[in-house]
Order: sequence, then C-alpha cells, then structure tokens
Amino acid sequence: MKKVLLFGFETLPEILTVAGIVQQFGGEAVPVAKESCGLTLDALAQGKTGGKSGVPIGGKMLVFCGLERELDGLLAALRQAGVICLKAVLTPDNRSWTPGRLYRELQREHRAMGRG
Repeated sequence: MKKVLLFGFETLPEILTVAGIVQQFGGEAVPVAKESCGLTLDALAQGKTGGKSGVPIGGKMLVFCGLERELDGLLAALRQAGVICLKAVLTPDNRSWTPGRLYRELQREHRAMGRG
C-alpha cells in the first residue's frame, strides 16, 4: 500500500504535480474529498470513501502510507516542486485519527517549534 493521501488540494495542476512526483517513487496519490474526512486515516489508506462529515480539515496536508523508504527523496522532490503543506507519515499511533485531528496536531507541533 504505497500511497499519499492528499487533503485540501483542490486544483488539478497541484494534484497532478503531487501525483507525478509520488508515481516516480512507486506510489499513488489519492485526493481525499471533504466528505470523507470523518473517516479514520486507516480507512482512507485502505481506499474507503464517504462518511458522515463534510468538514474540510482547514488547509493542505499530505499523509504518506507505506513510503517510509522513499520518504527522503519524496520530500526533496516535493520541496523542489514547491509543494508546501503539512506532512505526516501514517503510524500505528495516528491511524485511528481523523484527518482533522492529525491536521490540528501537526499545526500544534509547528507552532511549538516556532514554524507558524
């Protein structure tokens, strides 16, 4: 399951940019609709869609699933392409979280580190 979940990416050019980069590293880019943001990250990583919540997470975020070995090169390529957003890896600790919870946690960590 090598994929990157895309949250908050709304224009085709930015989705295609990320998708092209992810594909170079053997993965698939999967845009997640706001309607699916009530599901857990684990469910989304397994390809489930739908849900009860139509609430957007509040910004752009990428979640890397099964791409740990490719992560350094993937992050460098995304940075070079100007893809700026919050990023996380799917872990045993966060897989039961909703995208909104992960987004808020990443924002909190960035504020604590003085990055915004």
